[in-house]
Amino acid sequence: MNQRAMITVSVRWKLLFLCLFLLNGCAPSTIENYPDRPITIICPWSVGGATDRTSRQLGVYLEQELGVPVNVINATGGRGVTGHSRGLNARPDGYTLAIITVELNMLHWQNLTKLTHQDAIPIVSLVDGAAAVFVKKESPFQNMQQLQDYVKIHPGELTATGTASGGIWHLALAGWLDFSGFNAEDIKWIPMNGAGPSLQELASGGVDLVCCSLPEAKTLYESGQVRCLGVMAEEPLAEFSEVPTFSSQGMDWNISGWNGLVLPVGTPEPIVEKVSAAVKKITDGDVNIIGKSFPEAMREAGLSTRYRADQEFSTFLKSNDETLGKLLTSDAFAQMSTRDTGPLVFPGMIAFAMCVILGCLAIQKKVHALAPEVTGDAVTRQGIINTILVLIGIVFYLLFAEELGFILTAGVVLFLLLWKFGTRWWVCALITVLFIPGIYTLFAHLLRVPLPRGVLGW
Repeated sequence: MNQRAMITVSVRWKLLFLCLFLLNGCAPSTIENYPDRPITIICPWSVGGATDRTSRQLGVYLEQELGVPVNVINATGGRGVTGHSRGLNARPDGYTLAIITVELNMLHWQNLTKLTHQDAIPIVSLVDGAAAVFVKKESPFQNMQQLQDYVKIHPGELTATGTASGGIWHLALAGWLDFSGFNAEDIKWIPMNGAGPSLQELASGGVDLVCCSLPEAKTLYESGQVRCLGVMAEEPLAEFSEVPTFSSQGMDWNISGWNGLVLPVGTPEPIVEKVSAAVKKITDGDVNIIGKSFPEAMREAGLSTRYRADQEFSTFLKSNDETLGKLLTSDAFAQMSTRDTGPLVFPGMIAFAMCVILGCLAIQKKVHALAPEVTGDAVTRQGIINTILVLIGIVFYLLFAEELGFILTAGVVLFLLLWKFGTRWWVCALITVLFIPGIYTLFAHLLRVPLPRGVLGW
């Protein structure tokens, strides 16, 4: 055997040894040792609102109780469809927890999704907050009666926001308008992804009103940047006793929003029981961080809590869904149950645009007018094929990453693409073995970003 052949064999053995070494620690997870890696909480609304603050507060205490990192991801968009779909359709292995909000019991009545509360395993409800109406401190409106009188004379002139179109705060304001004898469109609703950005828009003068819960506006309210005209509750809130209710102003209209923690359907029962036990300890105040329990931290944040666990939460979800269904299918709110565009319209438009661009590139040599500034040698047939292969690789990863895991899926895609682009097979293997586990270590362990682990646990 010549020296070159011996070097080649040596490289192959070293490569094999390196593969075995890197994958040695990638043992699959089991129910018995749950949890043994980071957990993700999917929040369907943006940073700054009550749901986001609840998610992050709960994540801190879960991390303390379960002994693994707990990350919160804000999956916004689609009027709440994006976050709820991502949470409830996640792999049911206990490593993805979902925060659901009242919108889950509204979206299917509005024909936006087929998801319902039956697609979730209820753990506990957390926040239950009545809607309230806020104006900027310079606003001429001092109470709800003044606002009502103005809308009567100037219908359609004022703008309001607080959440996505058709969300709970939109429903709350539209319900008050209907109760007052107006049309739901007499105050123009500006869709936004949650109370946080909505309140910032109000403070900057971008809208006239915001409808959301008092705790969500606590910071701006206590600093005097916004003023609350009334809260849609039967009695004044304990934390904000100075704020008048709608009832005390002669308007018998009450509605509230809520959120809670659930697991995807199909999660093994032992994992459900372990998560439920941990959350119960947290909501009972038995877990302390710097001498402060979860209920105390929530009260300090001004969040109105209502802990309904397991079956009680399930019963509440069912009755709340029926109540909102009757409201949203009534004649007064029929227009809010229709949609002009669905959550897949924009991804579809992007995909269509990509097809058009690739088509133009493919025929640009024949129809030079499509790209008059591009030389004949700028785009080649092989270049177009390579672009398509990259897109196929991305689609392959999106389709199979959850089942096969990040390391296997990304490794296969990277190896095949490098090989197809003309790299020697052993160089492809070396780059894949060094690069993919390195990326996994960086994101999954150092940056604590959970990546799909698949059926093999890696």
